[in-house]
Amino acid sequence: MTLVELIDVRKTYKTGKIEYEALRGVNFKVEKGEFTALVGPSGSGKTTLLNIIGGLDRASSGQVIIDSEDISGWSLTRLSDMRLEKIGFIFQSYNLVPVLTARENVELTLLLRRWTQSDARKRADELLAAVEISDMANKRPDEMSGGQQQRIAVARAIADRPALVLADEPTANLDSKTGDALLTIMEKLNIDEKVTFLFSTHDQRVVERARRIATLEDGVVVNDETALSGAGK
Repeated sequence: MTLVELIDVRKTYKTGKIEYEALRGVNFKVEKGEFTALVGPSGSGKTTLLNIIGGLDRASSGQVIIDSEDISGWSLTRLSDMRLEKIGFIFQSYNLVPVLTARENVELTLLLRRWTQSDARKRADELLAAVEISDMANKRPDEMSGGQQQRIAVARAIADRPALVLADEPTANLDSKTGDALLTIMEKLNIDEKVTFLFSTHDQRVVERARRIATLEDGVVVNDETALSGAGK
């Protein structure tokens, strides 16, 4: 089942009289259940592509179809609702709410989706266990290491069982051991929770785990292939 489809997507940024074409006619699909790495040099358009898929940025032209709906002309409010309902985000900088505990950061998405407090608490505790960080449930982000914060970010991203998780350089700030452990957790969530993951990454560890690798160069997809090894292999 196709979850994401981009049709001739272009994105142009303007600064004064200068124009920069970040995406130059991208055609790309993501199928449900995939564990896909989007790779390419800095400036190739990876983050721009993720932001457009997630409705954080708009394409200059082309179609962006998420779960069979073309979101290209949607209002900001409708895009915000779509993100809340269907998409989880994992950022390089974690983006946790600093005044909330680990448990409360995970609960927040669920409460915004109108879960009851008791159900949100139960789900948050399940996910903290899944990412192996239950002992940090009552700690705030400034009391955690980078790896611990990123585990919380992963739990928060999948809390309401989104159709898709977009992960932008999720292991970039982590040491090798912590990054490998986090990838193992995400692989397990991909299998157990049926979560679709799309990574933007320079990290070879992510590439080695991916089941599909798409390469961007100068704003276009130049290669797209099923990995010979990786998650589930």
